[in-house]
Amino acid sequence: MEISKVINKPSGLVQLDRTARLYQELHKGKQVMDNPIVFNIAPVVASRARVTRWATYFPKKYATFREEFAELLSDYKAIPVTGLLSVRLDFYVQLPKSMSNKKKLEKEGKHCDNNADIDNYIKATLDGLEGHYYENDKQIVIIRARKYWSDNGRIEFEQRELKGEELVTK
Repeated sequence: MEISKVINKPSGLVQLDRTARLYQELHKGKQVMDNPIVFNIAPVVASRARVTRWATYFPKKYATFREEFAELLSDYKAIPVTGLLSVRLDFYVQLPKSMSNKKKLEKEGKHCDNNADIDNYIKATLDGLEGHYYENDKQIVIIRARKYWSDNGRIEFEQRELKGEELVTK
């Protein structure tokens, strides 16, 4: 697992996989993330804590995601932003292994239609990023999120600190 940045160069974007190329074709001429940070970890939905008589715990899949994401961010050495933020997230959800190759080719790069709610993907990611990129997720006042099917599960993240007039919407 590693954090990588997609870098803009005159010749185009570097580090693009097949899904990213499909995504570019799909969104030609539309506003896309300028310089997202790519977390090479398959997104997982946030789950509620389970409470028993003896303990409180998170389901294994979510607990594992939290640990791996924290490990991924452990090398991040920067001062978290303190102002109000606009955040853009793209979730590239891993195609199920049980899906046929024909169906995988058909779905890759398309909007993800699984049963998981996008707000649960957002919560899991923003909770993991808290303290690294921003102090508290209450600073986030604008969120744009999308989810796509992909062979390469990952999360693309971009934040922008909002200034005076940007806070007013019409």
